[in-house]
Amino acid sequence: MAQGSAVLFAAQVIGNAGFFAAVLILARGLGPAGRGAVAFFIVTTMVTARAAGIGVREATTVFAARDPLKRPVLLSNLALASVASGALGGVLVSGALALLAGVRPAGIGPAELAALGLGVVAVALVDGGYSFLLGCSRFRLQGLVTASSSWVYAAALLALWAGGGITVTSAAIAWTAGLWLRALFVFWSCARFNGLGRPSLSLLRESIAFGCRAWIGSLARFANFRADQVLMGFIASEATLGIYAVAVNASEILLYFPEATAMALLPAIVRAEPERRAEQALRAFRSLALITVGSIAVAVVVGAPLLPVIFGSKFAGSTGPFLWLLPGAIGYAALGVFSNTLMPSSPGLSSFGAFVALVVGFGLDVLLIPPFGASGAAAAASAAFLLGGATALLAYRSRTPFAWRSLLIPRQGDLDFLGALIRLPFRLRARPS
Repeated sequence: MAQGSAVLFAAQVIGNAGFFAAVLILARGLGPAGRGAVAFFIVTTMVTARAAGIGVREATTVFAARDPLKRPVLLSNLALASVASGALGGVLVSGALALLAGVRPAGIGPAELAALGLGVVAVALVDGGYSFLLGCSRFRLQGLVTASSSWVYAAALLALWAGGGITVTSAAIAWTAGLWLRALFVFWSCARFNGLGRPSLSLLRESIAFGCRAWIGSLARFANFRADQVLMGFIASEATLGIYAVAVNASEILLYFPEATAMALLPAIVRAEPERRAEQALRAFRSLALITVGSIAVAVVVGAPLLPVIFGSKFAGSTGPFLWLLPGAIGYAALGVFSNTLMPSSPGLSSFGAFVALVVGFGLDVLLIPPFGASGAAAAASAAFLLGGATALLAYRSRTPFAWRSLLIPRQGDLDFLGALIRLPFRLRARPS
């Protein structure tokens, strides 16, 4: 699990560095208002695809880890379900936004709505492919795609900028085109290694029945750092959204390690004996808590002063929201570990913490964004993650009692991840591609 976390963490660092470069180009090329419109476009595409998934991707991860013989059929079912759900979601959301011309951000017009609809299908395929690779524990392939795809987008934006300037339309089309390239590569790779089976309606029904309970939590956890940007697109200015989007992009660096560990933990938990699951979950959380607290301290001292230097003086207002977002990383770590540990045995209960976080976050957004703008949204996000993480922890402890001191007292082996991360470059260099 430590090695899998290391691969995914390294891939996220490289990939998100590419996305950070893309964000920097967008910020410099479009300013706060244009950056806000692109943020609305990207986030709406991603949230819609997740919302339309109805749990098939979550079930695929668990079933692929549990029963390797079913992987070809699971992959075929996943491809069909992703296209169907993504197309339906894309049509509904694009159509709804087309009717809300006076409410949606001014930079979102007919061309952007068409790209959004196509992008929803592509995101559904990409997310589905990632869930399949995760269930098969093909961390290196997943890491390769994660690390490279955002750099393709950054390169496309740089070419547009050098060739005459970036517009919201060109940025949206470049994003959608990159998604389709990624989706085709991911599914081609999955089919190459596992083959495609004949779709099974009975297995699809079983996947939906299992996955829809976990899907609520998966969607809610994803939406907690995304849905507020969609909401801001309707109740705040594009410039305010642009300021907040930059703060979110910068603060998400602290979430790379928790996200990588939670992803690698899930297939390990599926395969582990029940008596070992608590040990794995607690060890993962102790390691995450230690590194996350240290990362927050570094972000306060180093990260906050650099934001206006990197993105320009127009984004000086991002510093406050960035600082407000940092405490939420601790709650996000708890939410990821304990929700994913619950998923194989209690998919419904695994959704509880993330759902609580989403409800609390939405309520606080409505209360805090109008008077406080981006800082209000950031404070709401942190409070939501902290409460959601605490809820997931209590939900897990209700099923698997443990001593409270085992959450915080370090034990031998807690930092195996760091050793795996240090050895990773040498392991990859020694292995054939």
